[in-house]
Order: sequence, then C-alpha cells, then structure tokens
Amino acid sequence: MTTKDVVVFIPLVPAMPVLATYWLPWERWLPKYIPKRILGPYLLYASFAAWYFAMPWWVVVVAVMFGLALSGIAIVEAVQDRKEAPTTKQVNE
Repeated sequence: MTTKDVVVFIPLVPAMPVLATYWLPWERWLPKYIPKRILGPYLLYASFAAWYFAMPWWVVVVAVMFGLALSGIAIVEAVQDRKEAPTTKQVNE
C-alpha cells in the first residue's frame, strides 16, 4: 500500500463500523441522523475511492447515484429553508 492509497482510504474509516454492522437492528438508525449535506458528498468521495481501488463498476455507480441524490435533496432543502426563513427586513417590521 502506498502513501497515496492510505490518504485515499483514511476518510473512509468512519464508515467502516456502519458498513460492518448494518444488519444489526440497533444500528439501522445511524444513517438517518447524519445530515444529507454531509452524507451526499461523503458518498461521492466513497465512489471516487471505490473507483480508485478498482472495485466493480456497479459499486461506483451505486455510490455516485446515492451521493448525487442526497446532495440534490440537501440543496433543495437548503433553498426551501432559505425561502421560508424571515429576512431581516421582515423581522424589523
């Protein structure tokens, strides 16, 4: 393993417990509490790492699709929150 391999792998270490224990009934809640604005880009990075480590093509595609979907949902939610939030002009009136 080269230094570059280690640098690519280190950000994936926090996901290892989730992947190793996904089948346990008390661990299913964990991905639900991670904000989409963090999980989406993390999955995109995971897809890059999967490509870098020459995993099967379908692993890369699934990670990209979920990462893009969660990132898109996070962007839509952020835009909706901004529209619903009162502006300073509305607060002062």
